[in-house]
Amino acid sequence: MASKKITIAFNISRPTLSLILLTLLSSVLLLAGVIKTHHLRGIYLLWNLFLAWVPLFFILVARRYQSLPHASFRFSQTIVYSCLGFWLLFFPNSPYIITDLIHLTESQLHLLWFDAVSFFIVALAGLATGLYSLLVAHEIIEKLTGRIWAWAIVFSSVVLSGFGLYLGRYIRFNSWDLFTNPAFLFRKSIHELQNPLAIQTTMVFSLVVMVLYVSLNLLMPASYERSKNVAKL
Repeated sequence: MASKKITIAFNISRPTLSLILLTLLSSVLLLAGVIKTHHLRGIYLLWNLFLAWVPLFFILVARRYQSLPHASFRFSQTIVYSCLGFWLLFFPNSPYIITDLIHLTESQLHLLWFDAVSFFIVALAGLATGLYSLLVAHEIIEKLTGRIWAWAIVFSSVVLSGFGLYLGRYIRFNSWDLFTNPAFLFRKSIHELQNPLAIQTTMVFSLVVMVLYVSLNLLMPASYERSKNVAKL
């Protein structure tokens, strides 16, 4: 009886639970590095990992509202479309965390093995979180538009995230700049479209994320919990 109550209270899907475990492992490894060295080395990755969870939060809210039969249609649709917009805005934070591997060059030689493991697990957690949020977003968009349009929108979202990743890593923009300095962000983005590095970075990361996402789809069993977990986190 007690176990049943716990299940109902948390109502967490298996994919989300696996991401929580990866995130906890990442946190443990980073904190262990701080304790071992007495320096806040790599602790900034916890913030980047938090940002990788933000798009998943919005898309899970969207899925929950889309599945509520008793909710007002207009109100629920407003929530769903708003959350999809915020998901797209913050989605580049998930693949962005891969680029944090560049900081391994700052590691001391005797700690390189530990940092390599820690940074890899953090990058894996962030990327997995992003891919799962993309999967949920794909399901929502497919219900709204249809299968072909859903794939087209997913592909466009991945390309936009690749460009957003470039703006974050090289131009040092972040998602909040869309609200704090939108005019400058827009002008700078248009200007950077002429930069070969921007095109190359966008193409590479778009290709990587898209192939990983398609691979994830192929790995998913036919009985994937699209229906039974539709209201779960």
